[in-house]
Amino acid sequence: MLAKSVAIFLGTLLFITNGFWIYSAIDLTVTEKYRQQEEYESNNRIKVLKKLCSQLVGGMEKEKAIKLLNEISPEFEAYEKEGHLNTIWLSFKINEQGNVVESDGCN
Repeated sequence: MLAKSVAIFLGTLLFITNGFWIYSAIDLTVTEKYRQQEEYESNNRIKVLKKLCSQLVGGMEKEKAIKLLNEISPEFEAYEKEGHLNTIWLSFKINEQGNVVESDGCN
């Protein structure tokens, strides 16, 4: 009788642990698919926003561009260095006339 109840207990425990591992594998697979989709969407969103920011700021006078960039992201002030207008995430080339160069995308 004791051997039978031990066998039933161990068999039940085996099914429970195997079920847990199967659930964990499925959950991990689904989570990875969601992460890949989010990464795909984020990469495409970044491409579009880079083109948009270049069209918005491109051709603008340096002072106006600095003011606009500081309004958009006040915690990170825009600055000029080595012929570029920089923010924490973006960099725009500045021409000799002091205007932001229009390009295909922000750096």
